[in-house]
Amino acid sequence: MAKRVYCLYRVSTKQQVEKDDIPMQKQRCHEFVADKDDWEIVKEFSEKGVSGFKVSAKDRDAIQEIQKDATIGKFDILLVFMFDRLGRKEDETPFVVEWFVKNGIEVWSAEEGQQRFDNHVDKLLNYIRYWQASGESIKTSIRTKTRLAQIVQEGRFRGGCAPYGYKLVKNGRTGKKNRELYDIAVEPTEAVTVQKIFELSDRYGYGGRKISSSLAEEGIVNMRTGEPFHYSSIQNILRNIMYVGILRSGETQSEIFSELQIVEPEQFQRVEKAREQRSTEYEEKCAAAAQTVELADGEEIEVSRPDRMCPRRNVGRTLLSGNVYCGHCGGRIFASTARKSHHSMNGEVRERIPIYKCYNRTQHRDLCDGPSTYRAEKVDQVVDSILSGIFFRAKDVKESELLKRQITSTTTTYQKQLKAVKAEYVKSSKELSKWEGLMLDSIEGTCVFTPEQVKKRMDVVQQSVNDLSAKIEDLQNKATETAELTEEIKAEHQRLLSWAEVYDGASLEEKKMVASYLIKAVTISQNYGIRIDFNITEAQYLSGMEMG
Repeated sequence: MAKRVYCLYRVSTKQQVEKDDIPMQKQRCHEFVADKDDWEIVKEFSEKGVSGFKVSAKDRDAIQEIQKDATIGKFDILLVFMFDRLGRKEDETPFVVEWFVKNGIEVWSAEEGQQRFDNHVDKLLNYIRYWQASGESIKTSIRTKTRLAQIVQEGRFRGGCAPYGYKLVKNGRTGKKNRELYDIAVEPTEAVTVQKIFELSDRYGYGGRKISSSLAEEGIVNMRTGEPFHYSSIQNILRNIMYVGILRSGETQSEIFSELQIVEPEQFQRVEKAREQRSTEYEEKCAAAAQTVELADGEEIEVSRPDRMCPRRNVGRTLLSGNVYCGHCGGRIFASTARKSHHSMNGEVRERIPIYKCYNRTQHRDLCDGPSTYRAEKVDQVVDSILSGIFFRAKDVKESELLKRQITSTTTTYQKQLKAVKAEYVKSSKELSKWEGLMLDSIEGTCVFTPEQVKKRMDVVQQSVNDLSAKIEDLQNKATETAELTEEIKAEHQRLLSWAEVYDGASLEEKKMVASYLIKAVTISQNYGIRIDFNITEAQYLSGMEMG
């Protein structure tokens, strides 16, 4: 009776898949079987794009099926082109091979012969073979990553399809196997669309779906497909740092190549930050961060207020989104609409007007004693007026005067904070010394606390000391970074001036983006008491200046 043979073929890399190395493996295995009088191939398995180094045997369907068939005696021999086709994991593959042998299956390689386990030497050689294969995979991976990193740092394209906005250009060179090599360059027509996409995100706060529909309304389509842009394509464009002129491979990034730059780095960073702040993950990350807020009645509470410089939602008829809070409970206020009826000459007219609603008051009445709703028109009018005033003042303020006042003010603020933190540090350090002294007493049994209790408290105080030390270092650095602060204020001032020129005539969506960038929080209390906390120092400064 002929021995029943299962054959397994595997290629791991994309290049191997494209080249299709499997027919070569198959041919060699068939030739090997043809030389055996009593062997017969009864089933063949192919794995394409499966790494024997990265993918565990339990996650490889072919291996699992072959093992299942082995347990019920459906074949006698497992044949591969080379043993590394079974895998390259030194802590797993040798034992997989041994499992087959223990279950009565002969394991053969068309190039390396039979894998035996007759003695300890066989087991050792088996382990060494896969240890070498694993090491070779690691070395190959390192060489590949290093080479790709080098290519990127030299400003050369690492290969593949050119992102939208770019094109491949023959450079007159050839690589291995005489294949032509390409450089990458900006495709002007596509680049205009890329700039449009970033502008819609940055200026109007649009997300992928809204940008996709806006482009479609303007008749702008993907030039490569002739179809409207899918929102996922938009998202990929907004995340690709290459549009700044930076090439990337893994963690390696090049410098900025101006000839490849389609969008400004500052704009890319704003868009990236806005995308992050709109994500669910950002909300969850900020949920644990609490800050002290003073309520309208003077009471202080701890609440979570995510730092955001973009609107939570850019739809609707309100100026504010995601940064409005109740002055009575500290909770979030959200935008909504309410029905309003009025009489005209033609009869009763019903319409929906925009309002702001306190979440706690509407959903949990016992948590808030303030009003449940506020007319959005009244709130937005106040905020809009303040923003207009800021822009009016920004035009008249000399940059030198602004820098002098702001740097002095900021430095003083950091110094005050530094003094307070240093006092806390001294206090915590003294407490730590006290508990260190108590540890010896506790060990000797002369202390009311057990050593475990003392150790637990010491760990807490030590962490506090470490945190305060890090905070001191941070504040010291900030107090001396006047040069960087100068550049930040200059950039803020220029951005304010650019907004000042267009703000009064801007659309609601544009104003909403500006308001979110400038304003950290708007707190509303009874009788439309409104307090505004600003994100950036210049806006805070200008808001307090007298008119005239």
